[in-house]
Amino acid sequence: MLLSVEHHFAFEYDGYISESFLEVRVQPKTTVHQTVHSFLLAVGPPSRLARYVDWNDNVTHHFNITRFHDRIEVLARSVVSTHPQAPAVAAVTDVPPFGGRPYALLDFLQLGGPVPLTPALRRFHRALKLPRGAGAGALVEAVGGQIHRRFTYRKDVTRYDSTTEDFLRLGAGVCQDFTHLALGSLRLSGIPCRYVSGYLHVDPAQQAEPAQSHAWIEFWSPSHGWIPFDPTHNRPVDERYIVVGHGRTYDDVPPNRGIYRGSAHERLQAEVRTSATTQRVPLAFQEGTQPIDLPVFKENPGRAGDYDLIVVEAAAQQQQQ
Repeated sequence: MLLSVEHHFAFEYDGYISESFLEVRVQPKTTVHQTVHSFLLAVGPPSRLARYVDWNDNVTHHFNITRFHDRIEVLARSVVSTHPQAPAVAAVTDVPPFGGRPYALLDFLQLGGPVPLTPALRRFHRALKLPRGAGAGALVEAVGGQIHRRFTYRKDVTRYDSTTEDFLRLGAGVCQDFTHLALGSLRLSGIPCRYVSGYLHVDPAQQAEPAQSHAWIEFWSPSHGWIPFDPTHNRPVDERYIVVGHGRTYDDVPPNRGIYRGSAHERLQAEVRTSATTQRVPLAFQEGTQPIDLPVFKENPGRAGDYDLIVVEAAAQQQQQ
């Protein structure tokens, strides 16, 4: 499937800030399951963009604005063809814990951060009543089924920094929460698994509101490598899914992360739109950047007293829906 993705987000401030730094992970990555044909990144106020590839092979862009401003915008456009090649989850019969696993997989067995090892997580895992000798695929399906039965998808009850403990207590959340709980349960079973940040295409006729960024898992088996699964929808991943990044948890792959200097309050607006397309794809990968014309000022246009209120605060982050 050939998909076009547009991801737009904006930070608005109720006063002028003197400096900001923003890091974004919005460029899809070419994998065995997808090919990225083009990527365009626009930012404003106009700024010099830099990029690096992190330890999970995720493309990360960053920029700095050093004059007074009260708005930041980022717009990412991608064209990606998806061609999933993973086996059926049920066909993965390797029995965990796996011996002789590569050293690099140990990162994807650890609990901590938004997936802490707590009594509540242990109780959830014990309630699965998993049969001894069950294969990894059967365990993944059991975890997905249990999460699907016990939890409700609901926005605005958790935050980007919520933990599995919060999700277990509230009984509701978004894809980020479903994914973290699946990671915790499978890691307790000895299955290496990682967080996947990306997009899920939904037919516009079937969606009541604009799409958002999505999250799911990939679990590892000795015979098949990494296999994706969506615990939010309790189903395998198909051609509608686009991978942007991999990490141990959301903390490794937020769509945006940053800081700013100033006393203003920040508000984040984000929107994702996906569509199936028939446009001709370029023969080689095309990448570009563009400025978004937003104003900056050498001096603070606000009240003079603002100079005395300068502090450093963390920028808001998008929760994956």
